[in-house]
Amino acid sequence: MGKPTGQMQEDTQELLDFYNSHYNWEYNDMCRFIDNHTEEEFQEYYQTYHQLCDDYGTELVDNFGLYFDLEASYYEKFEDMYEGEFGHSTDFAEYWCNEVNESTKNLPEWLTVDYENIWETKLSKDYIEIDCDGYEYTYGHIFKREVK
Repeated sequence: MGKPTGQMQEDTQELLDFYNSHYNWEYNDMCRFIDNHTEEEFQEYYQTYHQLCDDYGTELVDNFGLYFDLEASYYEKFEDMYEGEFGHSTDFAEYWCNEVNESTKNLPEWLTVDYENIWETKLSKDYIEIDCDGYEYTYGHIFKREVK
């Protein structure tokens, strides 16, 4: 672990104590966040990060953070960027073709669509797939690459 809490900024120490006493959040989890980010990012983004972990799972949120080089401000964009869990990127491509894209919504049933090709040539430029293979084993979490 990084530096002891006694060596952290006074504001950080007070926030650690507040979160622990009021919400029963674990010091080790909070200190791990500080080790991966900064004290300033902890003060600004930890509450959002913790809520995302409760709602979506720590592994997915951490993998999301790793994808964006641990840029803590991205945690605030998580929900705007998250498209959902689709099992696989090709499942998302099928959803996108049938439910989102106006030009492909009403294709005739006899037409064969190569969803893998659509993911590779079109959608992977605008979306990313993040898998969780540690303890949660969920795959095909699709995120927009950026939020406008």
